Formats: sequence, C-alpha cells, structure tokens
Amino acid sequence: MSDAVEIYVCMEGQALKEGKVEYSQSIYDKHAAEQDAQARVTRNPKIHKIAYYRVNAEGDFRIFYSFTNPNLVSNKSTIDQHDKKPRRKKPAKRTWWQKLLGLKGGVSKSRKKKPAKKANKKA
Repeated sequence: MSDAVEIYVCMEGQALKEGKVEYSQSIYDKHAAEQDAQARVTRNPKIHKIAYYRVNAEGDFRIFYSFTNPNLVSNKSTIDQHDKKPRRKKPAKRTWWQKLLGLKGGVSKSRKKKPAKKANKKA
C-alpha cells in the first residue's frame, strides 16, 4: 500500500488539529505539496495555515510540508467595522434664556403637568 497524505487546513485563530482534514493520494513530494498549497490559498484567501503529513500503512505519520499564508485576509477587520453601532448625536441643551422664555430647543426638561383632581362635593 502506498503512502497517503493528510492535509490539515485551518483558518485564523484555529488550532491545526481542529482544522479541516483531507486525504490525498496524488501528492508525493514537497514540490507538489507547495503547488497544492498555493492553489488552495488562491481559491480561499482566508486560509491561515496548511500542513501536509505523510501517513504510512502502519499508521505512523510525519510532517513533510507546512505553509502559512502571508497574504491572509482577516475576518477580524471586517467584524470590527460592522461591530460598532452608529452613535446618535446628542441634542444641544437649552440655554438659560430658552428655559426662561419656554422656547423649544435642545433637550426639554419640563415635566408634564398632572391633571387636577376633581373635588368630590357632597350635598
């Protein structure tokens, strides 16, 4: 039985063993692994790291190529841009003159008048 290759593909912030695992019978050497890694990164620029492990018939494995994406497109910058809520501009406070003359402008601090209680007249 010929050696198989395990390919671990992980995104940013993900451990290598937690990444997606794929198997290949067509990658035999470091040059083929390098070409495969370049092709994967061009298809998906969010890939952070790719590792190639050679696995033999007994189940032993050995890493023979590892690739880290130098042109990583980070998700964090996109999240940071959309994470912040737009802030409303605070209305200007009313000046002393506006309060004195009862003009509307800025924040109104006046209280609503409570309706007067009707007196019960007993006759």
